[in-house]
Amino acid sequence: MTLNLLLKSGKTVFKVNEIGNILGINNNNYLFVYVNRLKKRGEIKMIKKGLYALTDNFNYFELANKLRSPSYVSFQTVLFKEGIIFQDFENTIISTGPNSYKTTILGKQYIYHKLKPEFLAIPKGIKNDGLVKIATPERAIIDCLYIYNNYHFDNLEKINKELLFDIAKEFGDKIFKKIKKNYA
Repeated sequence: MTLNLLLKSGKTVFKVNEIGNILGINNNNYLFVYVNRLKKRGEIKMIKKGLYALTDNFNYFELANKLRSPSYVSFQTVLFKEGIIFQDFENTIISTGPNSYKTTILGKQYIYHKLKPEFLAIPKGIKNDGLVKIATPERAIIDCLYIYNNYHFDNLEKINKELLFDIAKEFGDKIFKKIKKNYA
């Protein structure tokens, strides 16, 4: 029953409080005992203290969103995935967050670059399917230019320039002028 409810949620990574919400357990003491029993029986696996998965085959982007909140996957992770840069970032997931942070979990490195709260809160160019928040290629370009100042992109053929300029306006004159100068 427990596993069915967790599976039906569609999530692959769970915080303890999410397990409690899904299972309807309101008592924190009982919740922690119950989660430990599930872990001992092998029904869930601890990824990191406070984070659990049903199997070893969980969504790494979902984990990235839950390690730091608010956050979304961006930068080279998205740019490589979309074919905009060719350097492989397969074992690294780079995200934005309220603070810079770096950790390694199960052989993958998770890196977070700090964005100002007002930029982190801009919804344009961020896709959210209910499980994972991830930047569009256009947003990832803006994020890279914001953090790295200058950055080389290998293939900009698929970029929606209208969306790129629209997002750049939200980040202010400095980024917008840089985008307009280099990508108009």
